[in-house]
Amino acid sequence: MSLVEQRNRFLSFAFAASDILVETDRDGRITYKAGATAALGAPRKGVEDTAGDTLEHRIDHTSRPILRALMRRLKPGHRIGPTRITIDGREARLSGWLLDAGDRVCWTLAFEAMSAPDDVDPQAFERSASAAIKTAREDGTDMTMSVLRIDAGDEIDRLIGPDRAAHLHQSVAASCALAIGDEGVSRRVDAARTALIHARSVDLDALKREIGDTLEQYGLDDADVQIQSVCDAPELEPEIAVQAFLHAVNTAADSGQALDVVSLQETAERMMADTRKRMTELRTTIAGRVIEPHAQPIVELETGKVHHYELLLRLPGGKPVEDSVGFAESTGLIYEIDYAMTEIAATFLRDDYDRPALSVNLSGKSLTNMAWAKKFLALLADLKIDRKRLTFELTETASVKNIKAANAVIQKIRERGHAVCLDDFGAGAAGIHYLRDFPADVVKIDGAYVRRAGKTERDTVLIRGMIDICTSLGADTVAEMIETETTATLMQSLGVRFGQGYYFGKPVPLKDLKDSRITPTRAA
Repeated sequence: MSLVEQRNRFLSFAFAASDILVETDRDGRITYKAGATAALGAPRKGVEDTAGDTLEHRIDHTSRPILRALMRRLKPGHRIGPTRITIDGREARLSGWLLDAGDRVCWTLAFEAMSAPDDVDPQAFERSASAAIKTAREDGTDMTMSVLRIDAGDEIDRLIGPDRAAHLHQSVAASCALAIGDEGVSRRVDAARTALIHARSVDLDALKREIGDTLEQYGLDDADVQIQSVCDAPELEPEIAVQAFLHAVNTAADSGQALDVVSLQETAERMMADTRKRMTELRTTIAGRVIEPHAQPIVELETGKVHHYELLLRLPGGKPVEDSVGFAESTGLIYEIDYAMTEIAATFLRDDYDRPALSVNLSGKSLTNMAWAKKFLALLADLKIDRKRLTFELTETASVKNIKAANAVIQKIRERGHAVCLDDFGAGAAGIHYLRDFPADVVKIDGAYVRRAGKTERDTVLIRGMIDICTSLGADTVAEMIETETTATLMQSLGVRFGQGYYFGKPVPLKDLKDSRITPTRAA
């Protein structure tokens, strides 16, 4: 067989599972490439005149440490990878072979067909980790959830500078990705910690040594690398096991517990046990519809008539659920809460067409969960109610990173005839971009601004500007936390259409709103 025939055969084999074949020398300089090479992009300007056209220069900056780690691990006659990298934001799987004792390295790249480079997917880790655990359980592979922690005595950015620290974090990420393999999943939690979901057989000691060597290269010889692990919890669904693990890890960090004194394993197992108990209790409460929804009036300031009621989640006995909602957000139970509250509102309105209109809260976390959104939109499609009487109020949207996915759901909600309200404009990160990113029919001004309005000229100017922006965008406004007639009058004079707060009425049990009459309360 001629050399050409051998190469053609090898190319056919490579492209059976790959899109691009690249050959490099041991320094990474490209000597040959074939296939869908346009996806590699153009070499960096000026590269040809210096070190030559290298594979490293063709992949994204954040993936370069992964390539370097692969290069260090190459052995003659052995395949390495595949491992995930990105090229121009598009995810691909990279594999390599050192063909002989020489310096010729063959690389194959297979792009993910469903990769969406322009989308940020905050649920990617949870989804990938859940899938990895599910597959491992089906195959009988024991899985472990670990936290890798680097203790350098101070913040690494401060010790070596932000630029070098960024490169160090990328190298650590590369080492983790290669150590846990294609079946594992990793995510950086913060500057010092990385969460790992992996097979129990992974050599964590080797990973610690490799990261220790990397730290020495950055002059952090005294830095300590720790890896603490907890076993998979087979009695939990994969999604819940991952969510409980992340919640336990985050709670440990937020509480400031001395994890160097109390082992992470003991802490995480205790927290996961508590998380498991709370999740079971809350899920049982939701599934059994033991919750006691309340409703608070939202009135037209000009007439004082109730326009609609905001539906609020309450536990048995009318107990507020602020802590439970935060817990539900953290563990993923918020999906079940949002769906249950929508069902309750739909049933309330369907049973009597003269009942007052309702507004249901939807979490930004729910909006970006595609499985939940599909189920939710199917529920909306089957509703037999006057859709104008059911509004959806979007909460926690300031933390949404996948704006495109959230807006796709919002648009479908509006297409079905339901108005959409944005909650807490002005609070925390919910600034001007909040209005830019999420088109809505109504905007609720955060109560902190409402309560301060009129106290100083500066406060009044600020809230007037917020109201004017919303009005210019064609959205009505709601002022929440109105507790006095003076505040109600001021809000109306500033152009606010609706008001909410104890001045107009406290939350009451939903069952008490079954009287079809909508009576006036108080006008501004």
